Amino acid sequence: MKDRNIQTFRAIAIIAVVMIHTTPSGQWQIFFKPVINFAVATFIFLSGYLTGTGCDNWHRFYRRRITRVIVPYFIWTVIYSIPDIRSAGPAALVKNLLCANATTTLYYIFVYIQFVLLTPLLGRLAESPYRPLGWLVTPLSVIIFKYIPVFGGMHPDRYMVLFWNDACLGWFTFYYLGLVLGNKIIDRKFNIWNLTVLYCASLLLQMTEGYIWSAVDPAGCGSQLKLTSILSSSIFMLMIYYILDGSHNEPRGRFLSTIGDCSSGIFFVHMMILKGLEPLTFYKALPYPVNSVVVLTISFIFCYILSAASGKKAGRWVGLT
Repeated sequence: MKDRNIQTFRAIAIIAVVMIHTTPSGQWQIFFKPVINFAVATFIFLSGYLTGTGCDNWHRFYRRRITRVIVPYFIWTVIYSIPDIRSAGPAALVKNLLCANATTTLYYIFVYIQFVLLTPLLGRLAESPYRPLGWLVTPLSVIIFKYIPVFGGMHPDRYMVLFWNDACLGWFTFYYLGLVLGNKIIDRKFNIWNLTVLYCASLLLQMTEGYIWSAVDPAGCGSQLKLTSILSSSIFMLMIYYILDGSHNEPRGRFLSTIGDCSSGIFFVHMMILKGLEPLTFYKALPYPVNSVVVLTISFIFCYILSAASGKKAGRWVGLT
């Protein structure tokens, strides 16, 4: 039951990821992005939720978790780097591998690996009297690396920007929350109706903050790492936990869970599909979110067919399953 629910939430998250990357600029960022800004937070939360803190062989844990993502990361970085290699030579590939620059989404792999490496320490922190310190990491980091530079008129150097883009600090809350709830370090029941009301209120706060940001930094007004976005996503994670925890029925339909099974492949593939579609006249004429549906559908079909043809084991190494 839990597996089907988890795959359904992975499907919802990857749909939101595709929609984020196909959202038009301008007012759409302010008023629509808040509804889908839970995307990456959901993947990170589920990773923490499914990770035990009582592992008796951390070396094996590291080897299995990191190998599972680093091989697909290398493969897809090479694929996305082909245009850079043609124009700038092999050094471009090395840079992309070291900085996760090959395409927009690959920073997630670095973030995930950092959480894998930190899991033993995070487990000890969560079970210690200093547990509340874990909740401060993300908001303080966001204030230091985003709010102070933007609203203070500062221009951080490229190394600071690179560090922030690839660091796990902005996503810390969600993995930590997943660990705490998944390991029953905090075992608390939540009222779904109260959470729903709070979530809707937080969306209004996101839109308000997005409007304020649009006057200062239009490119960042729809960010997933604004304080109100983090608040909304945290509440959304509690709603996910409400469904995963207890005896709630699994979803009846299998379609979403099938998309969830392909979520890893869609994650790696969809930016390539998007780049291929963007120059085409018919795609340019599509309204939002129809364009999102087209990118998602092609990505899903591509991953589904390729994973079926290659087999489960090979598909896992390429990152399709």
